[in-house]
Amino acid sequence: MAKKDSGANAPPKKPLTAFFLYKADVYEKVKAEFPEKKMTDLTKVISERWGKIDPSTKADYEKKHQALKSKYEKDKEEHEAIHGKPEKKKRKSKGKKKGSDSDDGSDDDSDDDKPAKKRAGKKK
Repeated sequence: MAKKDSGANAPPKKPLTAFFLYKADVYEKVKAEFPEKKMTDLTKVISERWGKIDPSTKADYEKKHQALKSKYEKDKEEHEAIHGKPEKKKRKSKGKKKGSDSDDGSDDDSDDDKPAKKRAGKKK
């Protein structure tokens, strides 16, 4: 298995969204308020607060996100100029999906590489 490129040749990571920037700021405070809750439940509480947050505060987080996004785009272009575009990861196939190919009994994997013969048509 190939190792991930985590060194200097690694492409820049995408920036956090406005919500995740907000979550990073308030997570410890919310965790202190609800020490018995699990991480997923804390995220639900933070998400509810994000929905009710003052629009100007939300706009501040959006501005931070846009600044980080601009820096990311610049860094990405610089990285691609030096190292080229990274290869897209290919998804591993888990096999045929049900109903994707009908099983008509034909064998597509036959060893017969010869082209099919054309039928001779009768001339009238």
